[in-house]
Amino acid sequence: MTPPPYVADVSILTALGRADQQAGTLMQSLDRMGQQVAAPVLAITGAVLGAESREDRDLLSDALERFGIFIIAPLRDKAQAAALAVAIGKTGLDPWDAHVAAVARASGCRILTLNGPKWREHRDDLGERLEFFQVEDFEE
Repeated sequence: MTPPPYVADVSILTALGRADQQAGTLMQSLDRMGQQVAAPVLAITGAVLGAESREDRDLLSDALERFGIFIIAPLRDKAQAAALAVAIGKTGLDPWDAHVAAVARASGCRILTLNGPKWREHRDDLGERLEFFQVEDFEE
């Protein structure tokens, strides 16, 4: 049985855009396991905004296409837009991080992050506890 997808946050997507070797290795491992990863469209937007160069933006785009594990999570309708607004209001997070929280909450999936303290701070803000998996030792 395939485990439920992770939801990639901006920190993971930004690392992919920097062509971080450990991020690439992690995605290759998840790909081999058949572990899907949801990439909320606003988290992609946040990573693109934080990119230092056009090359970083292109590398992120390439990674999202190259690894067959990514599922792009759009904002499909007014109900999802309203859920995002609630997530922003209850957490105080930026829209891209709130979209990660909203997708994780709606799908019951864990957030894949390099920034555990951010998610620990907001894990109970939306009523149901947000679960996350912090990738350790990513910057060494």
